[in-house]
Amino acid sequence: MRIFKTSSNVTLFFAASLVTALTVPRLVDSKDVIVDDKDLNQSTSSTTTSSGCPPYGCPLLPRDMHFDEEAQKALKAIRMIHSPTASYDGGSKKDLDLESAEALELLKNMGGKDQATLTLIGYKGGNLQDQINQDRAFVISPYFVNEPDSGIPSNIKTPIKRLMGVFDGHAKLGELVSEYSVSTLPKILSSKLENILSDADAEYLQVDIQQALIETFIELDKTAPAEKSGGCTASVVLQLGKHAFVANAGDSRSFIATYNKSTSDVQIVFITREDKPDLPEERSRVESMGGQVYIPPPERIQMGASSRVLYVDPQTGGMSGLAMSRSIGDWAAAEKGVIPDPTVSVIDIENLVKGAQECSGLATVSDDTGETSVHIDDTSCSGADIEVFAVSATDGLLDFMKLDDIAKTVAISLYEDDSPHPLSACESLISTAASAWWQAKNGRYRDDIAIAISKLS
Repeated sequence: MRIFKTSSNVTLFFAASLVTALTVPRLVDSKDVIVDDKDLNQSTSSTTTSSGCPPYGCPLLPRDMHFDEEAQKALKAIRMIHSPTASYDGGSKKDLDLESAEALELLKNMGGKDQATLTLIGYKGGNLQDQINQDRAFVISPYFVNEPDSGIPSNIKTPIKRLMGVFDGHAKLGELVSEYSVSTLPKILSSKLENILSDADAEYLQVDIQQALIETFIELDKTAPAEKSGGCTASVVLQLGKHAFVANAGDSRSFIATYNKSTSDVQIVFITREDKPDLPEERSRVESMGGQVYIPPPERIQMGASSRVLYVDPQTGGMSGLAMSRSIGDWAAAEKGVIPDPTVSVIDIENLVKGAQECSGLATVSDDTGETSVHIDDTSCSGADIEVFAVSATDGLLDFMKLDDIAKTVAISLYEDDSPHPLSACESLISTAASAWWQAKNGRYRDDIAIAISKLS
């Protein structure tokens, strides 16, 4: 299914949005379900720059596309820009332009023409007012290693491009761990990178950057507010000049894709694996640490059931199962082999832009190893101009959306003229996934959803 077949064809987008509006029950205003800051482990510095942002840069953070009424109205306004057939409450074009300008201003801390973040709270049963969104996301562009006011020469404090990612909380209080991670990871990583990149003219070693990411995840895990319960996934993309470093722990995913300006062809060239307990490497580690991996019968797997690491829940004393083999937090499961160490891969953006890999390719992930491979179709090679972008998303989106559809929708919004705004593209994707959840679960369950997208070239 293609959501945006061309930049002018947004019919399915509006259909998906309408279905969601009609099928998703109205909850409460988002301010009523935000986690109280006093419950978080406030280990990060409150220091900000003159702009009011942390020293590492100003993060774009998502707002709820449906239950945050102000954000919902603003998203509707920018959506109307690219829908000449849609009504606008009887208003004039002049009214639309004014409303659109105001909307873009309201949404500027969520995204712009080059990046965007968006989220939608799920429904897990019970009272609507008790629902809590455990998913988090961010895009920080530019992302600084050194504090802008530190007095370091300007050639050293040059922003190191971008940092983006998603964090999917799970179990009771998982939202505390994901909130801690989204607010703390950028600071920890910035500090570690400062030591590696202290000399702006030095050629850093990729292995040092990879190790810094691994150490950052491990430190997050050790300091996360997970004493009682809870954990989260973490999937991030760090761009340092011509390289993208993709770190992943859990079943959220990030991918790197290319867009061919001449042919409008979109190809996923790399995607992280899902860290599932039944992967041979993961199962071996869990079992070597005394853990047990539950693998559901084939008929349940076909229905979407996941393998799980079994552990005793410290809150209930009962047996529970974690549907991933790597995560932040989940300390009880860690005793059974669940680790925070991410898999970290390096993608050469410069090679992609220069056309070294601009041939059409299909990314596939091995069922046995979880490794990603790309099949190249030599017949579609061309010397066209190539753009590179990244997407990070939680499984609430990925469980019901094809990766190619996500990539095409995002690419069009980022690169094609007169295309839907990137926030509208994210809204379209989330709407489609939310509708699919609602239909598949008969309205009884829908996972939280979060997405972050960004240009890399």
